[in-house]
Amino acid sequence: MTTIDFYQTHAKDFFSQTINVDMQNVYQPFLERLPNGKQNILDVGCGSGRDIIFFANQGFDVTAIDGSQNLIDLAKQTDNRINWQCLTFDKIANQNWQNRFTGIWACASLLHVPFEELPQILNDLISCLKPNGILYASFKYGDSERDKEGRFFCDINEERWQLVELKLQSAEHLKIWQTIDNRVARQEIWLNVLLQHMPTTID
Repeated sequence: MTTIDFYQTHAKDFFSQTINVDMQNVYQPFLERLPNGKQNILDVGCGSGRDIIFFANQGFDVTAIDGSQNLIDLAKQTDNRINWQCLTFDKIANQNWQNRFTGIWACASLLHVPFEELPQILNDLISCLKPNGILYASFKYGDSERDKEGRFFCDINEERWQLVELKLQSAEHLKIWQTIDNRVARQEIWLNVLLQHMPTTID
């Protein structure tokens, strides 16, 4: 079973377990750093759609992608204002989204990307940001890659993240911090990161 197969099979359970989780503690650092003006947000690996619905409720233009069509279908039933698309990470570079978004939200999604592939996916995403745009990502805290019940996980700690950052282009490190899982009865530690798109200019 692949990771996408897992979400296809367990879409309803995953949706119900995540749609109502309170994420205000990680929304705020992201919102505070968005550039001034009209906001256009991309949610990468949107899952239940919980977070992108929050951003839509702030009046932002929003796009949400996920590799699971079943999750996209469930999310559409919850909110039809949003541009929902079934799309995997490796197809992002082909979407002509360069310099389009003021913010990219990747909450607990890039943790399914193998460590060696993570810098390329992040660079693809950074190129989709407008100058000074903000990218948020979160990972389960750790230093290993593993399969758990059909899902692949790439855990990240501060040391591993530093190795990733060395391979990023046109991005400035803004913040890195740990949080405890917001889901009830879950005590997992998460690593949260914020990056800003700082394109290189040639005079």
